[in-house]
Amino acid sequence: MSIGSVVIPAWLRYGAVALLAAGAAWTAQGWRYGERIALIERDQAQAQANTARASLDQLLADIDTVAAAGRRAAAVGPSLTAEINKLTGALKNAPPLPDGCRPDPVRVRSLTDAVRAANRAAAGQQPGAAMPADH
Repeated sequence: MSIGSVVIPAWLRYGAVALLAAGAAWTAQGWRYGERIALIERDQAQAQANTARASLDQLLADIDTVAAAGRRAAAVGPSLTAEINKLTGALKNAPPLPDGCRPDPVRVRSLTDAVRAANRAAAGQQPGAAMPADH
């Protein structure tokens, strides 16, 4: 082949064709790698979405648990307040202790009952009859 008066050797023509073919192959390979990278990125995004969904589900379950505990505490609140008021009244109505005296059995029982009522409330249990029936 010749261009004007210049003759292009065959090896140069074959080399040019090979160079074009290599460029086309390089481009096609890049497209395939681009597709593989896109698939990997998609899979990674899906895994992150699944993890986020699981975390959100756990958070919602925890919120429901806290809300249920709050409802239980609100239900126990009035009776616990009444029980604590009775205990407070019993302690206020007890005769004052002289200096150096130790608490009498009635005071000790009232204090013990108050501690038990507070512990039951902290554990989420319904308050019971903390005061003895003879008061």
